[in-house]
Amino acid sequence: MDEIEYSEKVMAGNFVKTFVSVILILATGALILAIRFSFSIGSPLFAVVMALPLVFVSLLYINFRCIKISITSKELIVTYGLLNRKYFTLHEIESCEQVKADFGKYMGVGIRHGTDKSTAYSTSFGNAVKINRTDEKPFVFSVMS
Repeated sequence: MDEIEYSEKVMAGNFVKTFVSVILILATGALILAIRFSFSIGSPLFAVVMALPLVFVSLLYINFRCIKISITSKELIVTYGLLNRKYFTLHEIESCEQVKADFGKYMGVGIRHGTDKSTAYSTSFGNAVKINRTDEKPFVFSVMS
């Protein structure tokens, strides 16, 4: 494996952090009510079932909270979550350009397909890099502002 010449982490943007925080607050409130209700009916299983959405949202956020970008002398590696990793050899990259990962093109953040047939790994509606490859669809990923 080549030595990494450049590396950065791009954390989730303010929109994502706010959205997840609101969902977690609502889910925590629902969980508190479920725990109180489960004590009144004598069934802890109800509270466990109600805790599942809170656990699910928390795990999703932990998994997709940042994009890791690494460049070696031979390739560009973009990692988003545990299972989503893209490798590009430097010679297959035709060009790259700075773009905005806007809502109109990608309809959200995360792993998205754009209206221009590109695939995007985005953590916010901010700065991104679009990689144009020979005979391949463009690939877009969020970068630090």
